[in-house]
Amino acid sequence: TINSRSLLLLFSQYKITSFKLNKYIRHYEGLSYDTDLLHSQHQRAKRALSLQERELQLEFHAHGRHFSLRMKRDTRLFSDGFKLEMSGQELDYDTSHIYTGEIYGEQGSLTHGSVVDGKFEGFIQTHRGTFYVEPVERYLQDKNVPFHSVIYHEDHIHYPHRYGPGGGCADSSVFERMKRYQASEAITSTDDPVLLRKRRMTQVEKNTCQLFIQTDHLFYKYYKTREAVIAQISSHVKAIDAIYQGTDFMGIRNISFMVKRIRINTTSDERDRSNPFRFANIGVEKFLELNSEQNHDDYCLAYVFTDRDFDDGVLGLAWVGAPAGSSGGICEKNKLYSDGKKKSLNTGIITVQNYASHVPPKVSHITFAHEVGHNFGSPHDSGSECTPGESKSQDKKERGNYIMYARATSGDKLNNNKFSVCSVKNISQVLEKKRGSCFVESGQPICGNGLVEPGEECDCGYSDQCKDECCYDANQPDNRKCKLKPNKVCSPSQGPCCTAECSYKGRNEKCREESECAHQGMCNGASAQCPTSEPKANFTACHGDTQVCLNGGCSGSICEKYGLEVCTCASMDGKDETELCHVCCMERMNPSTCSSTGSERLARFFNKKVTTLQAGSPCNDFKGYCDVFMKCRLVDADGPLARLKKAIFNPELYENIAEWIVAHWWAVLLMGIALIMLMAGFIKICSVHTPSSNPKLPPPKPLPGNVSPHSPVLRRLKQSQWGFLQYGYTRSRVKRCIQVFISSAFTSHFRVNAANSISACAARLCCLWTDDYSSSRFHACRFVTRCVCKTPVRNVKVSLQFFAKIKP
Repeated sequence: TINSRSLLLLFSQYKITSFKLNKYIRHYEGLSYDTDLLHSQHQRAKRALSLQERELQLEFHAHGRHFSLRMKRDTRLFSDGFKLEMSGQELDYDTSHIYTGEIYGEQGSLTHGSVVDGKFEGFIQTHRGTFYVEPVERYLQDKNVPFHSVIYHEDHIHYPHRYGPGGGCADSSVFERMKRYQASEAITSTDDPVLLRKRRMTQVEKNTCQLFIQTDHLFYKYYKTREAVIAQISSHVKAIDAIYQGTDFMGIRNISFMVKRIRINTTSDERDRSNPFRFANIGVEKFLELNSEQNHDDYCLAYVFTDRDFDDGVLGLAWVGAPAGSSGGICEKNKLYSDGKKKSLNTGIITVQNYASHVPPKVSHITFAHEVGHNFGSPHDSGSECTPGESKSQDKKERGNYIMYARATSGDKLNNNKFSVCSVKNISQVLEKKRGSCFVESGQPICGNGLVEPGEECDCGYSDQCKDECCYDANQPDNRKCKLKPNKVCSPSQGPCCTAECSYKGRNEKCREESECAHQGMCNGASAQCPTSEPKANFTACHGDTQVCLNGGCSGSICEKYGLEVCTCASMDGKDETELCHVCCMERMNPSTCSSTGSERLARFFNKKVTTLQAGSPCNDFKGYCDVFMKCRLVDADGPLARLKKAIFNPELYENIAEWIVAHWWAVLLMGIALIMLMAGFIKICSVHTPSSNPKLPPPKPLPGNVSPHSPVLRRLKQSQWGFLQYGYTRSRVKRCIQVFISSAFTSHFRVNAANSISACAARLCCLWTDDYSSSRFHACRFVTRCVCKTPVRNVKVSLQFFAKIKP
């Protein structure tokens, strides 16, 4: 039999180094373990009365390190009144398959996931980044693979669309339309319900945002089961909860999230006429509107999760909150707007599909945090202070950009998982104004949940669960519960270095496995917690020889091993663009020496060995990302129209123009005088060709290419009118002949040599108004030719036949 402290060993026997798991995941390792054993452990934890029996401890080795996960049921993610609705019915649902915990002995780590059918799925946050574990059938259709789960690191996620237009959001035109609608609230009351509620606030701080999450039938169709859908929801909420709880919004701390209600639309709801999300082809704006048309007054925020491929790569959309002046964002109540509809604008939507492929959980988690950031009142980061990754200062640039930045970030910089001061300022203003109307009290430290929290010395559970001889259980009086018993040094609930006899383990007791950059952890005999492991030598190669160990963590660049600094190869004149996706190093404080590891300049360090960036890494000074072919693809988050709009309507532009005019008034005066002179000269030149009714002015001069009415040719033509009349032509036709001659007098036919001029003259005057070559008309043409052109005609008939094809 297996006792309650049995370890479930997961051996990564099959290390798959496949080129890619799917379109976005470039490297993974397979996990194979006894799912029946894990399932039995989970069932035992569900039924257990003992706190220790409710614990799951999973151990496995992957990606060059050992994992020891210590997890318990996550009771804080769902509210006490949690409701689950499926197919129009409310169900009593057991969320015991949702677990949260940490890596055993590694402070600051976080693990969260679910156990469904004996498989663990979730994420593991470590000091080296975040790892993701998912079932293999979600990616591979081959059922004969020798593993059932995959694990991959966030650095192996190649997602070029991560911060596309609007950071996964819609483009600026959509936001402008939404902004105008938010300002169109119909005036129905002069009272401010937020302020009224604020006066009634108690002294207990309200810092928990309760969520209503819906999923449409397409989301259910992809994940297939109710448990898998709820696991995805809990994973998303836990991910953003960790980000927001770690942020100080100008004195407002510990902002957390809790799921109050879930509605799952199954595939059968696709035919339900009452289901607003039943149609397959719904645009992103309409999808958000359908969510907003429901009444969500009972919730802080209401989101819909779907599996739709929206246009332009949009992954999420949400109403942006504001402290005053417009509706939308957290705590917004159902109101009547100018279009005659009542809507709740405390809403947003998330999709897990993009460009015909399903995005990794990492991308979806970031999208959720990003969109909730909009609900909390934060626009995209802008300005030098909030986009340090664009700074010319090397120190600022190395820190990277923040969560609400609109373009690609590397994910390993200091700022990548934080809110900028711009976002903090905007969010704090909205929280100060609105949280009192819908936020609830956060869960205070709970004695009896098995977790040692601030204010507790130990926590062994309630009286029917506690088997710890060192700690008072939760049923004791307030001054004793969750405290060490007299003369007891420690409690096993405090850490792995405390024995069941309430004493510290010896100095030679192992409490943590060895990793790439740290030796195994050993108890120090003076603490219940496992001390920090002794780090391996700095600059030890790790992470596939692309990084080095620094102070026990694989966090340094390979450049630092040789006393260099990491840099980003940027595209310049003469710069080889193939190097944009290489790992580049430079001499300290000398950016001009930035070169690829395979360059001649750094040959003495790297022997011309090229080290490439991971697919999806930012390149060319954060202006693009590296694709799988190591080609730097430029990314424009705003687009040309947005850039043009900003350039034209930028207030700074007009301020600069005004300053220049004041400083260079003399140049403006000269330009004005020059413009006046140019216009006067133009009028003077053109006026001689303009007819006037003033009899005192000389007649207008003909423009080049026009025939003057006083031309000798036209005088001879007018004198020849009697010749036309002699051969039976009416005056109207003679007049028409003269008009044709005037319009064509300076054509190419008239300007050629003498022989051709004679033919052209005759043809233009005669043949353009008739195709009849009667004797009388032939003689008329001959007469006119002799009269007008002053040249003997020998081949007039031939010329007439040649030009007969020309139409007037």
